[in-house]
Amino acid sequence: MAASPLDPSRQQFSERLLNQLRSRYPSWDFQPADQGFAISARKEQARLSLSLTTLYQAAAAPGSLAPAEILRFVQAAGPRLSAAEAAPVPEGGVPDPEALVWCVRTQKVISRYPRAGELVTRELPGGLLAFVSEALPGEIMRGVSLKQAAEGGLNEAELVRRSDHNTAVRLQRWEQQLATSPRQGRWIFRHDVLFSSSLLLVPPFLQAVAARGQGSAALLVPDRGTLVAAIGEGAQPQQLRHVARRLYGMADSPLIPYLLLTDGHSLALHPSEAEPRRPWSGWRQLLGMRGW
Repeated sequence: MAASPLDPSRQQFSERLLNQLRSRYPSWDFQPADQGFAISARKEQARLSLSLTTLYQAAAAPGSLAPAEILRFVQAAGPRLSAAEAAPVPEGGVPDPEALVWCVRTQKVISRYPRAGELVTRELPGGLLAFVSEALPGEIMRGVSLKQAAEGGLNEAELVRRSDHNTAVRLQRWEQQLATSPRQGRWIFRHDVLFSSSLLLVPPFLQAVAARGQGSAALLVPDRGTLVAAIGEGAQPQQLRHVARRLYGMADSPLIPYLLLTDGHSLALHPSEAEPRRPWSGWRQLLGMRGW
């Protein structure tokens, strides 16, 4: 299948990086990746993929010094190219530090992964688990093990630090969405089909929505690519629980139908989740119509 063309802005950005990389490392062959927003580097048997997503978003952020961000990226590519040349591996075998992002799934789902015990994880309320992943072209991702990170020269602390940074940069659109939205009771964040729910791992986001709610906000993560924040009247538990269950029932990659609560510093199950509930009727159970 042919790769989707980049928009003109990303195309121009990619060409800018290609020129700088080719000038600084002339013995390498740099080409646009076949899929996604990345650059493929080749030299004899050595292969390396350089994701541009995080760099592009960091350089485009208000107040950012784009030339400095690009220079840092080009300089940082040097040690990675040297490592790839010294120990050639198939392209994609070693994780790209610029593509490391926290991914949120349920603990039940993660426990089925053959390499679950090798992943770097963070526990979240409601039976959720975040793990370090690598965003790959074509809107797919893979979990990154400590062994894979070590092969790329990253220890656990650096793996976590880069994942924290990249997740915040990748999802920074929420800042503009909150800043420009009128006073309202709910916001839905779903522009990233893989990682919108990873906003749970972005402290500035939690602080911002809690501040909008005068100290607290309710959160829903019915799908991996969806997060709903609610405050004030929009956070009434009875209505919000109905919204959570409807979105969960329609989810492509379901997470949980529960309400969470943040004070800007921590996450917890919403107190309303402890309330007794009416049992499902038998016909609804048979038809799988949970929460409708």
